[in-house]
Amino acid sequence: MVPRLVGVRGFLVLIGVTFVLACASRLGPGVQGTTDLSGGGAAVEMTYLGAGGWVMDLDGEQVLAAPFFSNPSLLQTGLQAIEADTAAVDRFMAPYDVSAARVILIGHGHYDHAMDVPRVAGSHAAEARILANRTTANLFGTWSGLADRLDVTNGFEGDEERAGEWFLYGPRVRVMPLKSRHGPHFEGLTLFQGTADAMRQTPPGHAGEWLDGETVAFLIDFLDDESRVRYRIYYQDAVAAAPWGLAPRSLVDADPVDLAILVPATFDQVEWHPEALIDNLRPARVLLGHWEDFFVPFDAPKHSVLLSDMRHFERRLGQVFEGPWWRPDIGSVFRFPVNRPGG
Repeated sequence: MVPRLVGVRGFLVLIGVTFVLACASRLGPGVQGTTDLSGGGAAVEMTYLGAGGWVMDLDGEQVLAAPFFSNPSLLQTGLQAIEADTAAVDRFMAPYDVSAARVILIGHGHYDHAMDVPRVAGSHAAEARILANRTTANLFGTWSGLADRLDVTNGFEGDEERAGEWFLYGPRVRVMPLKSRHGPHFEGLTLFQGTADAMRQTPPGHAGEWLDGETVAFLIDFLDDESRVRYRIYYQDAVAAAPWGLAPRSLVDADPVDLAILVPATFDQVEWHPEALIDNLRPARVLLGHWEDFFVPFDAPKHSVLLSDMRHFERRLGQVFEGPWWRPDIGSVFRFPVNRPGG
């Protein structure tokens, strides 16, 4: 297991991040409330939970992308012990009935993606499986009570050239992991990088013990009664340099991507993001996730995420993507039409 960032190097990282935070500017208002484009017909409903978290719902078939509400401060994250704030998780999950969720997706093991999942899975989505990499499974170890609910992505990932394996969650949901990498946070440095090779008996106690592991993106299909694709979603929870994170061309050619969820955070640390993904996925619509600062309390007004010029990202996206896209505020709901046969 790679040790957490400590000592002089850790302080330098903390100072650099603090400087960027002090210089961050507020964005104008994002999309709020409900955006309903369904016209009253069948719709996939997307609810943004903040950070990498989403509720995806089509006719009661639910997929969760790992929610995060604990939001330890920058000082805590850099220098102190952290743990899931279970009261915050319960408070902010309470508006959402995810008791029937099929699966919780975790693209990598950093604390802002994985730390709150045991509470969500135990108290709010008790029927859901958890799909994550081997490192995340080992970080959850025996202490989380999730060992018998974990599906591990390692060895089943697809890439641009070939399809991976589908994980089936009931008759109408399937998910394919895609090989990806966590891009650098700044100056080529990726924080909390490494693998966990043994199951933990106790929870990780510091941010640096929540290691990223073998990062993946996901292709998510909602299916009809004949196992045909009704709606296809691409989801990433970390920026990756192409060809990492790209979907198999054969699958995209056969069934187009209806919606791509992209991450602006630290996009300028890799080349051709979002351009390479737009070229690969050719999505009909785009939503931006994990765009906001998560070092402040969950319900506090949000700046953009550290180390990223959000306006620059949005300009670049607009130059290569002609379809509609949104940067949602936390709690925003989208209803998109399902237009394929069986929709």
